[in-house]
Amino acid sequence: MAQMVRANSIDDLNAWKTAAGDTQRAHGVYALRRFELEPSDHAAAYAVLTFIPRTEEEDLEWLYLATPLCTNEELADKQVLAELDARRPHDLAIAVSLAPDKMFDYISYAEIAVQNLQSDYAEQMEGVCHSKHAEFVDAVNQLPPARKKWFLAKIFNPDGCHALAHPEAD
Repeated sequence: MAQMVRANSIDDLNAWKTAAGDTQRAHGVYALRRFELEPSDHAAAYAVLTFIPRTEEEDLEWLYLATPLCTNEELADKQVLAELDARRPHDLAIAVSLAPDKMFDYISYAEIAVQNLQSDYAEQMEGVCHSKHAEFVDAVNQLPPARKKWFLAKIFNPDGCHALAHPEAD
């Protein structure tokens, strides 16, 4: 999978896709890297947004991305996968701006994403809020009342497009 992240072209990415295997993790890495290589492609944006975790268990798959799958995996491979995961909040923000019909999924994931104390997900939401404000507010208003209250109190203020949750300093 690290080779997919290192790919500098769609052809290279596709060549490594088969070798990465037919797992949810491999498909997610492929979609994210494809979007990074084609950041204005609506289909690539939509594809990456389909991998937004809906549960904490699904999110763990991304958090464990840098965890070796076998004992002989190189430290450099783990590092490149960790860097891809660190870019994910930024990439998702760009993707949802291209595919705002996935805004509710994007907003819903914030509750899970900010549990990672290193994640800048809420800060990345600021640009989305500014560029797609009506869609952003509509998605927030679709949250169930208790989740909406938590979102507005602890994660994000859509009125001023300000993050309330911030990553811890290293």
